[in-house]
Amino acid sequence: MTEPEKMNTQSAPENETGRRPVAPRRVPHTVKLLVGVIRKEDEAKYTAAVNECCAALNISGPGYGTASSNYLSYLGFNEIEKRVILSLIPDTAEQSVLQTVSRSLKLYMSGMGIAFTMPLTAISGVIHTAILAGAETPSEKKPTRRKDTIMHELVIVVVDQKFTDAAIDAARSAGATGATVFHTRTVDNAKIEQRIGTAFRRETNAVFLLTTQAFSEKIMNAVRDVAGLKTEGGAVIFSLPVDELVGIGRFEEEEEERTI
Repeated sequence: MTEPEKMNTQSAPENETGRRPVAPRRVPHTVKLLVGVIRKEDEAKYTAAVNECCAALNISGPGYGTASSNYLSYLGFNEIEKRVILSLIPDTAEQSVLQTVSRSLKLYMSGMGIAFTMPLTAISGVIHTAILAGAETPSEKKPTRRKDTIMHELVIVVVDQKFTDAAIDAARSAGATGATVFHTRTVDNAKIEQRIGTAFRRETNAVFLLTTQAFSEKIMNAVRDVAGLKTEGGAVIFSLPVDELVGIGRFEEEEEERTI
């Protein structure tokens, strides 16, 4: 019988007293999640660009545009299908991967796609070891962010399919500039439905909205008001942090215009 695979939590080490620090320190060498939303025909070029920089685990799937084309044109989602690729990469390769992907796929052009990284809290120990094996050793000096760097979040709205347009309308009115839409279903939620006193919509769309921290709360509140859990839209809304990104030049220009 083989030994069960362990999970690497990527957390801070214990101190001399045996207790973990109150404010965990970021470990010097970890694995990150790279998310790419690209044209279907660019899938092979994208993964080749990632693998050029490091040993990565790439997982790809389709993303569909179901709302009006004017809402989806920001990332080229007026087309029927995109590829959404999740890649596990070493954090020391983060900048080189983003730069190589951006250059190879011309992500600086509107509609060509986008790529961004997100932090992980845990990962399979075997995968963790394989991805970090042979990766560049992190330098002691950590790169510093420009003071004017715009911090981003990924807002996710899981909403009744009939209310997808209404949710995107509300998000745009609150400052969102683009959306990525996936067909989804809620399944086996009887226990949580009993606790909250309402049933989730079964046939849903998951709407991904990449935005800045300054607008994420406004967007979430706007969507809640028109399609929230207690409305006919029945939306479940949450957000995730984004570390670095490429392919969003026009979004940042619009953001700067709003803050001037």
